[in-house]
Amino acid sequence: MTTELNLSASQFIILAIVLSIAVTVLWLKKSYFQLDIEPKTDTMTEINTTRNVGTHYGAYIQSQGNYNN
Repeated sequence: MTTELNLSASQFIILAIVLSIAVTVLWLKKSYFQLDIEPKTDTMTEINTTRNVGTHYGAYIQSQGNYNN
């Protein structure tokens, strides 16, 4: 069920001002929690990654378009 707000122009302006003040206050409010996320570091030291991929990888990718349900 959806309902509409039938506001006059002055009511809409007041609502927009109140909502923008509320958003500004919430945006500037100091947060009491902090995310403890560290960026992932790349542990792979080997530069040649072609041996990690199977020899028929390209054929496998091409064959995926040939399956029909």
